[in-house]
Amino acid sequence: MDGLGKMGMLGRLLSKAFDKILTVTAYTSGIIIVLLMLSMCYEVVLRYFFDAPTKWAADFSGYMQYVLVLLGAAWVLKIDAHTKIDILLLFFSPRKRTVIDIVTSFFALVACALFLWKGAEATWDAYQRGDFLYREVELPLAPLYAVIPFAFLLVCIEFGRKMYDYWRSLT
Repeated sequence: MDGLGKMGMLGRLLSKAFDKILTVTAYTSGIIIVLLMLSMCYEVVLRYFFDAPTKWAADFSGYMQYVLVLLGAAWVLKIDAHTKIDILLLFFSPRKRTVIDIVTSFFALVACALFLWKGAEATWDAYQRGDFLYREVELPLAPLYAVIPFAFLLVCIEFGRKMYDYWRSLT
């Protein structure tokens, strides 16, 4: 097998591994949705039937929403289930739409790379300082922040894959 064949095989292997990671993050987001629902039901029952609200449910519901959205973002992008305003694209030829998709994916990748970078900086700063979130339940900030660079890394990779696929469809 020549060098190009090995690179193609490696690329397919990495792509399959990345798809598995996206599947895991999507299922994790789904599990978090169920946990969010159960914790809110638990809170409602305790508050209204036993007059004993929890101290943690409201805070954790916010954290869960934040994590589930970020973890699910790359998978949603992969299956093209995100919101698009494509009414103007209908007036262009398929080739021009593909070029527009490449350009918009590039700018989205750059924006997500900035979030990745700033998220990594914030995570590292919070870790070094030992920052905590002081609410009803004290939590270290670094693990909460760490979701940001991880999720945006996945989104950056997915935008890169989309750009590559669009580019290949032009040739």
